[in-house]
Amino acid sequence: MLHFLRLTVENFGPYKGKQQIEFSSNHGVTIIWGNNGLGKTTLLNVFRYALFGKVQGRGAKSHSLKQIANWESYDEGEYGFKVVLKMNNDGTDYELTRQFVVRDGISKPDKDSDYKEEVFLKRGGSILSNEEKDHVLKSLMPEQVSRFFLFDGELLQEYEELLIDENSTGAKIKGAIETILGVPVLTNGLTDTNEAVKEYSKRLTKVAQKNQDTQLLGNALEAKQTELKSHEDELENLRKKLAELTTERHDLEEEMKQTEKVRDWLNEKRRLEETVERKKEARSAKLIEMKELTKNAWQGMLSQRIQKALLQLEDEIKIYEDKKSKHVISQQLIEELKKGCETGKCPICEQGLANHALQLIKEKTANYNAGFAALTEFEENKLIELQGRRAQLKKLNVEELRVQVVAIENVLADITVELSDLEQRLSDLDKNIREAGDISRASSVASELARCLQKIDNTENGIREEQELIIKVKDEIKRIEEKLKQAASDDELIIAERKREACEKIKRIFERGVELYRDNLKQKVEKDASEIFVSISNQPEYNKLQINDNYGLAIVHQSGRIVEIRSAGYEHLVALSLIGALHKNAPLQGPIIMDSPFGRLDPEHKRKITAALPNLAEQVLLLVYSGEIDEQLARRILGSNLKNEYKLFSKTAFNTQIVKG
Repeated sequence: MLHFLRLTVENFGPYKGKQQIEFSSNHGVTIIWGNNGLGKTTLLNVFRYALFGKVQGRGAKSHSLKQIANWESYDEGEYGFKVVLKMNNDGTDYELTRQFVVRDGISKPDKDSDYKEEVFLKRGGSILSNEEKDHVLKSLMPEQVSRFFLFDGELLQEYEELLIDENSTGAKIKGAIETILGVPVLTNGLTDTNEAVKEYSKRLTKVAQKNQDTQLLGNALEAKQTELKSHEDELENLRKKLAELTTERHDLEEEMKQTEKVRDWLNEKRRLEETVERKKEARSAKLIEMKELTKNAWQGMLSQRIQKALLQLEDEIKIYEDKKSKHVISQQLIEELKKGCETGKCPICEQGLANHALQLIKEKTANYNAGFAALTEFEENKLIELQGRRAQLKKLNVEELRVQVVAIENVLADITVELSDLEQRLSDLDKNIREAGDISRASSVASELARCLQKIDNTENGIREEQELIIKVKDEIKRIEEKLKQAASDDELIIAERKREACEKIKRIFERGVELYRDNLKQKVEKDASEIFVSISNQPEYNKLQINDNYGLAIVHQSGRIVEIRSAGYEHLVALSLIGALHKNAPLQGPIIMDSPFGRLDPEHKRKITAALPNLAEQVLLLVYSGEIDEQLARRILGSNLKNEYKLFSKTAFNTQIVKG
């Protein structure tokens, strides 16, 4: 079993200088705590680089190695980086060194080609040859099964693909699962026996062609064998093409996620620019209105004199208006009295008037008092003049002007604040868009993905067609071989047929063996995954998992019904259960390194998964941020199974230090 002992990292990513992580030689869990952005995912890549020479970004996309070097060290003239991984496998110590160093003659490297990679592997105290080194590394940790040893929350989400039939991603994961479980040991034997069958079938064909009685059958068999090889070659080419297209699809989907943000930013920027334009137009209109009002701002200097003049005018106008009002009222009264004299009735109570009262009223109205006379022509003109002057002075009402100006100033202040917020957001968007790089990709990547998906669909259809044709041609070959067997008369043909048939029987034994081995493994994986799942799930009514041909696991309710729709949290639980079960049943044993595997799980699920960590593998390295799980709770739950703890501290943006404790 593979066991890590010590990791030394030097100028890799944010890890400036030479730093080490010691692992206990005993079984258990090591936790490295660090907030987001300090380099937890980089540590996962440190192991990936040490073992496979690759650094993986989002969506399985590889990084340029030159970008991985520590920036502060680079600015200080220290170029490249180095990783040393000390490990033990079944009692034998190994020390793997992989470094990225500057080529001779390069003073300041600025691209990958300015560097060279050097890899050394010590077994005991001896450095192995390149050929032996490559062989040992592939046996210690085959890259095709690395997903079960080095993974993060993003990778866990892919395991849902195993539930989907005829899915290229699911097929890829299934292949990796069968590799870690040791199925290729049998499938390689099956491949060899299949080749032997083909070889002895060709020999049978040659013998049949030499015999005049079977020559036609031999020629027909050769033609079908050639046709079969053509279809098998085409099938292999299509499978390779599908693998390339699947990788391209993953890259494009990841790019779609990135460009989706860019598209959102561009749309938001366009909307904000339109809003800014409307706000500026509103501001301009208010400024024009303010300009018109402030033309009369000089009036404020005359405010007191204007108010005093208005008061004087009001007094004069009141004298004339009172006289005019009294005259009008008196005239109305005289008219009513005269009307009463004519009718003989009181104009108010409508009662009859006595003769002496009528006589008195007539005398009074005839001798009307001149004190209630109308305004003279001079007085009427004077009143009109005074009223005109009052109207002009009121137009110079400074208080009303002040209120209008204040109202406009308030509107302008609101617009200014809104514009400031909008322009700040536009500035942030411009920065995001600049940092995103070539924004033209935002529009082209969607069409590229659509074309890629169409190619995948066409290729998968082509694979199915070739598989059907291969089955058809094999059936035709079998019929011809049966005819040859019946027509065989000479010893050479009979011996050739017996040898081909013996190989065919061995092939069937291997086919049956692979089938039985797979079924047995699936039963074991299903059983172990169910036990892990039940131990970490909060839902007691989910009592087991059910495996399919792709090794996908479905949740089974106690009623026997399959839970068709499950949350992202339960996807995590199922994926972790599968990984634990695979490690329990795999011939290849090794450490599990998990980067933020808890995702959106609730505290109780986090607690149960923490408790289950020692059962997933004999050595577990957990990379988590503070708060993802409670530190004290994790220590209490793991107890003696917690072997080491480290914390990541940021000295600068490009200098993270690994501190024990």
